[in-house]
Amino acid sequence: MAGSLKWFVYTDDLGTNYGIFLDESNTEAVNGATGDMTGTDIPNAVPRNIKVREVFYTNPQRTRTIRCVCLTSDIYSGIISGGTPTIPDPIDPSGPALGLIRGNGERRRLPVPLDSGLDDGDET
Repeated sequence: MAGSLKWFVYTDDLGTNYGIFLDESNTEAVNGATGDMTGTDIPNAVPRNIKVREVFYTNPQRTRTIRCVCLTSDIYSGIISGGTPTIPDPIDPSGPALGLIRGNGERRRLPVPLDSGLDDGDET
């Protein structure tokens, strides 16, 4: 963690807004100054069944990797298509930039109303 923590607005792939508590410098490195949560718009936090979209950057020696959450699908798409291949190092901005090494799109776990099949004495 390079900076302070604060709440941001995360918009999922379906367009619903959620609150998410993230490292400020890492988040603003890929999203800019957008996505700050205001006192008038306080959504629920991201549910546990949603894994947020994220990108990972590393230093040239690959000894340190940072995770950055993309607050919108447009930002994620722009980064993955080559829009932000490097970001300034949040710990040492005068040093070499950090390079993009991978990205994970948003993932959702959906409940399945099935029994696991283990015998627990429950007939249903």
